[in-house]
Amino acid sequence: MTLAYVWSVSLLVFLSEILMLVVLGRAGWRLAGPGALGWVAATALVVGACVLWGLFAAPRATVDVVALRYAVKIGLYGAAAALLAVTSTSPRVVVGFAAFVLVVNVLALLPPVADAAL
Repeated sequence: MTLAYVWSVSLLVFLSEILMLVVLGRAGWRLAGPGALGWVAATALVVGACVLWGLFAAPRATVDVVALRYAVKIGLYGAAAALLAVTSTSPRVVVGFAAFVLVVNVLALLPPVADAAL
């Protein structure tokens, strides 16, 4: 049971990270408008988020400073939620995204998930 719980929460955390990248890309495309400029903005936001995540927030981050890890995570998830609020037509989508991200990331900080070495 514990192993299944750890893997389930880990999968949900990964899903929240992918969802964040999708939201950032979609927001860049919608704010810049469809066409070449939209694709450039979407790509720049996603690549920029991936670089920041890889440097500071990934499990094997290049810079392993706890304060920076949480600052980048909060910043990227917060930016995604804010951009979703600007580009979405439904407040329920924004609240659902923010609630999902918050719950799964808090679950990942608690034992047994936080103690697991995957």
